Amino acid sequence: MGNSVRATFRVGGLWDSQGSKEIEHNLIQLDGVEEVQVSLENGTVEVRYDPAVIRREYLERTLNSLGYSPYAR
Repeated sequence: MGNSVRATFRVGGLWDSQGSKEIEHNLIQLDGVEEVQVSLENGTVEVRYDPAVIRREYLERTLNSLGYSPYAR
């Protein structure tokens, strides 16, 4: 866990707690993802993950596949 990093994604289409729960549920199941925090107020998803196990690009693609388009940050 010592080599984990945090990435924050601004996402579009995040309107309610149902979307927040969907994102958390799907991302936390990915190998290498250690923590997921969704902020409805800011429209952001913060992910703590191990880059040796999962790549940031895969997290972005997963968010996109769920219907939440990540913005470059």
